[in-house]
Amino acid sequence: MTCTSELSLPSGFDWQAWVDRWDRMQKRYLVLRAERFELMVRLIKETQKSVKRVLDLGCGPGSTMRPILEAFPEAQVIGVDLDPTLLPFARARLAKYGNRVSLILADLREPDWSDGFPLPLDAVVSATALHWLSGDQLAALYSRLAQIIRPGAIFLNADHVRSESPAIQQAWEDHREEMRRAEGYQDTEDWDGFWDAYGQALGMDVRAVQRRALGEYGGEELPLSWHLDRLRASGFTSVDCFWRCDCDAVYGGLRA
Repeated sequence: MTCTSELSLPSGFDWQAWVDRWDRMQKRYLVLRAERFELMVRLIKETQKSVKRVLDLGCGPGSTMRPILEAFPEAQVIGVDLDPTLLPFARARLAKYGNRVSLILADLREPDWSDGFPLPLDAVVSATALHWLSGDQLAALYSRLAQIIRPGAIFLNADHVRSESPAIQQAWEDHREEMRRAEGYQDTEDWDGFWDAYGQALGMDVRAVQRRALGEYGGEELPLSWHLDRLRASGFTSVDCFWRCDCDAVYGGLRA
């Protein structure tokens, strides 16, 4: 399992203010963000008789983990990410849940990323993380998930999907901008602004840390049909799109 060292936040660092700042920044890019989390929790509840262990892929600062921990008070939730600059936020944010939370530095591009994980898994989720992977890497990840989650377990991914029509893609992007303006987040801090400010607060080049840890990602936004076909080929059934807003979707299926 490929790992790197997690960044340590200095004593007295106001992590809560930075987590709140992250969430505001994310809303600039992800319209109806909370709605996606609510749907994923509901689908897990409706498809699983018992939820003891959930895995979040590319967990970042723990935004998706928190509603799952709240909804399933008996569950252990495992977060996996390769970004050493975001995991400290998740560690601080989720500390109140004690040993119900496990945070692991691992590279989802590596075939052995899940070696040593506690099994079985009742659900696997991800939110706006897997688009950083190339098509080949993502296909391999889907196949790996089918091997490590129990039969009947659910996989859900909330992420960007592309249209095969350039005209439709442009229409989706234009509509997303309209929705962003309606929600009032178009003038909030952007991605680069957040990371520049975070680095200044820490007195270090955060981007350089990320580059060393993550290397080169070959991410690509793929059509929804591509994802559904690869999930079926990997051994998932009841594969479907459960929610969609233009170029964003929640899709997944049950392990056959």
